[in-house]
Amino acid sequence: MSNPISIVWAKELKDALRDKRSVMAAMSYAFFGPLLMAVAFYVLISQLTDESDVAIDIKGAEHAPALIQHLEDQGIVERDKPWPAGQQPIILEIAGHWDEHVASAQPAEVILRADFSAQKQRTEIRRVEQAVASYSRQLGYIRLQMRGLDPQLISAIDLVKQDTATKGSKAAILMGSVLIFMLLSVFFSGMNVAIDISAGERERNSLELLLSQPLSSHQLVWGKALAASCFAIFGGILSVILIPVIFRFLPLQNIGISVVLEWPMLLLIMLLLTPLALFATALQLFVSFRAKSFKEAQTYISFLLMVPMLAVFGVEFSRLKNQILYYLPLTGQHQALLDIIKGETLQWIPMFISGLFTIAVSMLLLRLIGRMLNSEKVVFGL
Repeated sequence: MSNPISIVWAKELKDALRDKRSVMAAMSYAFFGPLLMAVAFYVLISQLTDESDVAIDIKGAEHAPALIQHLEDQGIVERDKPWPAGQQPIILEIAGHWDEHVASAQPAEVILRADFSAQKQRTEIRRVEQAVASYSRQLGYIRLQMRGLDPQLISAIDLVKQDTATKGSKAAILMGSVLIFMLLSVFFSGMNVAIDISAGERERNSLELLLSQPLSSHQLVWGKALAASCFAIFGGILSVILIPVIFRFLPLQNIGISVVLEWPMLLLIMLLLTPLALFATALQLFVSFRAKSFKEAQTYISFLLMVPMLAVFGVEFSRLKNQILYYLPLTGQHQALLDIIKGETLQWIPMFISGLFTIAVSMLLLRLIGRMLNSEKVVFGL
């Protein structure tokens, strides 16, 4: 006789594959998430590496021709056409008493008027600030030399920076947010299937029919969980494959970053996501069976997805460092993925314990769901 779990798994998987919405949902997040991140990084890199001239409005240019020449050497030129609609002007205003203040070694006032909160103009404003600041330093050095003083007197410490960061550690800064999409893809990809085979089947009155078959509630739950986990791990694998392909087209070398993921590393990442896919499915099934309707299950799981997002984003952006993070579900996989990207030595024992802990929590949740299905209130959504 065939294994009841495999029969339920095959049945639920076949039904889910017939639903094009479930298949598209499993693919959409895994594909469009990294793609949107790649577009955002491309725009950011383009802004950081843009060497074109910055055209601004300059008032009082006739008072400081040397400053204007310095600005032009730095790629800051006077604008000869109107500003586009919706974009605030960047205005550099040189005071009329420039010559007097420079001659008397007094600070000469230069006003930079701009919308400092404008994201699109932040790079241009920073370039103007740096150009004016560099001219100010040059002018200060000249004043010291004219008074017979060595300009090095104002530099008490000569800090020499020696960057020991590897390309992998630099890539981890960029890929940290991308890894979040890898982890969350297993939660989003199997979500629709998990809701449909739990709260959805209960609304279609097919759940009690399945429970009337010669199999236990635990076997039924395991079959459903494995079917939904297939979609979850499929989304994870798809994101793992697509991310290196998509990011290969980004000009990362322009900012000194190189992202190289060999196939052994990709296979290891897929292996790390496997227990997480079962954990995500078990969590979603538990919440779905606790809900009284399909819509209620969707609402609860929408809030549930905030938990892994907050956990991963919190650890990533707060730069929290604690060894216990390597042993917990979700954060353990996240820390292992960061080590892989950085090219650091993998902590195999914590990684193995984290995987076992994730599977143990998943099995506990599935066992609780099996017990829940012994209750008529849960089966009929009372």
